[in-house]
Amino acid sequence: MSIDCCPGRREDIPALRRLWKEAFGDTDAFLDLFFGTAFAPTRCRVAREGDEIQAALYWFDCQCGGQPMVYIYGVATAKAARGRGMATALMKNAQAHLESQNIRGMILVPGTAALVRFYEPMGFGLCAPQGRMRVDAAGPAIPLKPVNPRRYGELRGKLLPGGGVVQEGVSLDFLAAQMKLYAGKDILLAAAIQEDGSLYACELLSPDPVAMAPRILKALRIPTGLFRVPYPKGRPFAMFKPLPGWQGAAPTYFAFAFD
Repeated sequence: MSIDCCPGRREDIPALRRLWKEAFGDTDAFLDLFFGTAFAPTRCRVAREGDEIQAALYWFDCQCGGQPMVYIYGVATAKAARGRGMATALMKNAQAHLESQNIRGMILVPGTAALVRFYEPMGFGLCAPQGRMRVDAAGPAIPLKPVNPRRYGELRGKLLPGGGVVQEGVSLDFLAAQMKLYAGKDILLAAAIQEDGSLYACELLSPDPVAMAPRILKALRIPTGLFRVPYPKGRPFAMFKPLPGWQGAAPTYFAFAFD
């Protein structure tokens, strides 16, 4: 039976939810959030065999250096269809579509070393190193206040490292549905409290994150936390593939993987 790669449809959502749950095991609450907040047929491609969806992927629009790019997210293949090139065919189809829309780059976050090896032959290379700091609360509390996604995006443009990926709009709305966004003087924080009472921050932007992290915990009255921060000598966090028209190097920083 031939494989048809094409846009997803809203009526596909029940099948897409089943595929996502089989592939990633996420909760119904998370799926409600994704398909209610972030899903759009124009940012989804599926691989069909007859009436059955065998693979799917999604993306979020973003940019780097003023160049339009996308974050590829949620690539999944049904267990019964794995090993038959479904995801590879779908990635090629998505790339062709994105090139037709003048998108100049694709970025994704591989969850395992095996996925790094899977994407490398497609032309993706490691990029966007990060550091992770586990710290305890200490020092005087630093003033922070909650901000909405729009305000966070406005402030982020001032603190984002050179070569960093700009993620706004739906990306920040989806992020804010999962964690709190905070701002202080030259500080931005996107973080959630874990079940054990510790803080997990997927982004801390500050001229001095090492000094600020313990004081942030003091302000939030949380004893310990894990912070992800830009760090050029850290481990690559993402993989990037330039498309026709891309100018310059790969992105240096990427934050919101919704992992």
